[in-house]
Amino acid sequence: MKKLMLISALALCGCSGVGHYNVDKTASAKADFHFIGIPVLAGAVGSSFPLTEHYSLTAGHVAKIMMVKVKAYNPLCDVAIIYHNNKGAVLPKVESAIKGEHVNLYGYNAYTALPTSSSGTLKEFGWWDKPNTSCLVGLTDAGGIQGMSGGPVYGVDGAVIGVFTATHPKRDQSIFVPYQNIAGWINQELQGEDLAQIRQAENLRLVKRTAASLPLARADLPVR
Repeated sequence: MKKLMLISALALCGCSGVGHYNVDKTASAKADFHFIGIPVLAGAVGSSFPLTEHYSLTAGHVAKIMMVKVKAYNPLCDVAIIYHNNKGAVLPKVESAIKGEHVNLYGYNAYTALPTSSSGTLKEFGWWDKPNTSCLVGLTDAGGIQGMSGGPVYGVDGAVIGVFTATHPKRDQSIFVPYQNIAGWINQELQGEDLAQIRQAENLRLVKRTAASLPLARADLPVR
């Protein structure tokens, strides 16, 4: 069973890092660490971040190998809501990602288990697979490394604008799911106090975009 888990972790986290990223102690205040197996051998480390007092967000493929209870997987995007005790934690504001804005990525390096961050610009949006029917992702020149998957992407206003999910080595870019693409799903999945907390945290900026203006990111994007 352990061997199977390690093989699965390798399959999910096997691609190399891109761009520049650095050890950053402040990342531990923005992202939570999840560990399975031996990082150096399997890269079985993932990240998440608080959403409400009882739930966190992470990458869907990370949630599948973490020893945590999953509340819901997004039907289109590589994102999951997990149960997590965030009582006392600072809950971030959340808002839409905007092309061209400065971004900061936070998470943990799978090889060192150290808090890590990177920064760059949101270069473009593209479809994960089929235009208009699959997950719309953001591509940035901010660096990324195994283990950061599931960590938060912060925008210029200091609010979370997405969930880091993958890298694209050929383009030397990191990939994340913009918050505006999962906001409706999150609101449907939450209720009571948690729903009230996320609605209070949302400050979605409205930006007009058309499908024809979005550069395509085809299905060869490698999942981490």
